[in-house]
Amino acid sequence: MENLAQTAATSNVAWLAYWARRGLPILQSSREQLLAALRRADRLHPSDLADIVLKDPLLTAQALRYINQRQKSSLAADITTINGIVMLMGIAPFIEHFARMPVLEEVLQSHPRTIARIHKHIADSRFAAKMAREFAGERYDAHLDEVFVSALFSHVPEILELLAHDTDLSAPLGRDQPHSLLAAWSLPPSLSALLTNTGGEVLPRQALQHATLQLAHLLDRGWWQPDVSSALQIMAEILGTSVDDVWQRTNRLMLQYARTEPQKQGWPAARWLPMLPGEWPQPVVATPASAPAAPAKPEVIRPEADVLAERMQALHLAGAQGAPANQIMGLAVRALAEGLGMRRILFALLVAGENAIKARFAHGIEASDPARQLHVKLDEPHLLTKLMLKQQSIWLNSGNAASLEPILPTGFRAQIGQEDFCAMSIFVGDKAVGIIYADRRGGDRLADAHYQHFKQIGLLTSRALSHHPAQPR
Repeated sequence: MENLAQTAATSNVAWLAYWARRGLPILQSSREQLLAALRRADRLHPSDLADIVLKDPLLTAQALRYINQRQKSSLAADITTINGIVMLMGIAPFIEHFARMPVLEEVLQSHPRTIARIHKHIADSRFAAKMAREFAGERYDAHLDEVFVSALFSHVPEILELLAHDTDLSAPLGRDQPHSLLAAWSLPPSLSALLTNTGGEVLPRQALQHATLQLAHLLDRGWWQPDVSSALQIMAEILGTSVDDVWQRTNRLMLQYARTEPQKQGWPAARWLPMLPGEWPQPVVATPASAPAAPAKPEVIRPEADVLAERMQALHLAGAQGAPANQIMGLAVRALAEGLGMRRILFALLVAGENAIKARFAHGIEASDPARQLHVKLDEPHLLTKLMLKQQSIWLNSGNAASLEPILPTGFRAQIGQEDFCAMSIFVGDKAVGIIYADRRGGDRLADAHYQHFKQIGLLTSRALSHHPAQPR
């Protein structure tokens, strides 16, 4: 990938003209998932299709090209999200149109090495996009989809160069910068701006995106690359935190991506982490039978996997069966309490006719506890206001308290207490309806595993409520 901190002095006009209107292939996995989705199109939400499309940079590019190159009036807004395209076209027409695209693996069936290299670029672009969205979320970016999509396109020029090399001998040599390609495709300027660095004044949003993409590129070559520290420093300054905090978050993202994403070709950036400097654990030596047994190590606190899986499955099934909102709330509480060991759980819902949220469902909170009377106005900007902009979550802990505590609503700590906590906005369709709050007062401290499962439960709750026509009141 090219260094995004630099731009080419001249554009490869012939290459841009070649790809300006040429169709793009999609991944075999994308077509298979689209065809499977077509069989249940009447039960799909636009976000379900977006989850499929955004795994494939070429399909994402083809969809955005198609919708933004159409004839439109001067009042028509640019479309930068897959959700927006699906809502404009309709779920079934969208699938039928894009499932007919040529398949990358079929186009290059006689070039397995090229397929492998393209798969590696796609994997790298997915990782870069996840990193970009994560760190942009720390700035409460109002358009995280733009951040994700632009990062997903950061490897597209390399992919197209490989594709043309083995399929069309007449194709122009070389490639151009991602932002030039997006402009040639008539994609919205807000996307190309995130991949452009003109050398003049750069907005913090752009600077963070450039540094994050540069970091993702460097980490694939190894954490010891000399420019890694400068990228981390830039990100830390923009986010108002320490370099160590950014590095720890990056480590977590690398490991999370390596564990959850399919690695069809190549190894993820996390492969280099075992080479970090520091003490290596001593090998375990078998203890002779006559020797006294060593004291047992303290057990690592993890969510109860079996109970958690059962509670989450029950929540999912309740949504699929159109269960009442109160039943869904009850199942969500059980998943949080019995599966994650959360001690205090609170659902604060929007108050009709008032721009505020108020505690409506509580678990593990004494009747005299001020948390039961939680009432937060949303007129002023604060952390909960930000959460309600779109479905997102936070885990307030000692690592980020310095940056998050000052933007908590006035009086929030007086009502809730001083515990570390998780919170997530709940949406029914595209409308915010409230917030889930959970902490472990008097129990073990929250860990990253708890937070990840908390987010999953929040998403399941939103989806379950969306399947039921009656919103919680």
